[in-house]
Amino acid sequence: VAADLQTNVRDIFSKAGLSVSNSQVLPARAQGNFDYIGVKLTVTGDLPALDEALAGIAAYLPLVLVESLDIYPAREVRGKSESAQQLITANIQVLSLRAVQ
Repeated sequence: VAADLQTNVRDIFSKAGLSVSNSQVLPARAQGNFDYIGVKLTVTGDLPALDEALAGIAAYLPLVLVESLDIYPAREVRGKSESAQQLITANIQVLSLRAVQ
C-alpha cells in the first residue's frame, strides 16, 4: 500500500511539471481504527506546477491529505538573459488512511 502511494504521488508531482528529487515512505502510525500511511517528498519547480500538483492530490482517490508543506525559493544562479521566473523547492508530507481490520 505504501509503495503504491509513493509511486502515485510521485507521478502526480512529475506530471504537473515538478522535479522530484527525493521521496520516502514513512513508518505507518496506528491511531484508533486506522493506520496512517505517509510519504515525504522534495520537489523543485515553479508555483503554477505546484498548484497543479496539489490539485491532483486533492482529486486523488483514495483520499490523500497534505500533512505538512514547506516552500522556499530554489537556490539557482541565473544569467542576465534567463527569465526571472521564480523557482521553488518544497518539502511535502502526505498521508492516507488505511482501515485496520
